[in-house]
Amino acid sequence: MPISGSVAAEHDQALDRLRVLLTRRGIHSYVVEWLRLTLRSAPFPAAPLSNLDRYPPELIVFAPQGWRVATVRIAADRSAAYIVEVARVGEDHALMPDIRYIVPSGKPAKAAALIPG
Repeated sequence: MPISGSVAAEHDQALDRLRVLLTRRGIHSYVVEWLRLTLRSAPFPAAPLSNLDRYPPELIVFAPQGWRVATVRIAADRSAAYIVEVARVGEDHALMPDIRYIVPSGKPAKAAALIPG
């Protein structure tokens, strides 16, 4: 679901707080911004039309070997809680469903503590 620029900025700030905590632990992460640009042609001489939709950003944490360790999003509801999804692998490196945690918005240190590394 698209979000407004101001909501995206709030999500970016919340993820930045978490990123600072992870960086202090030596954990590398990346923020992924999801955008959709729609272009529509118009008859000459009118200018083409366009619109840009923003979607909630994600913070992705990778191990040095390159696999995903965790993904963090901000809840779209009023709580703005951190949604932390920690990757798991089973025997013989079989992928298993992520473990999902919901952490209150005012507790980025608790969200950071859930991320292995």
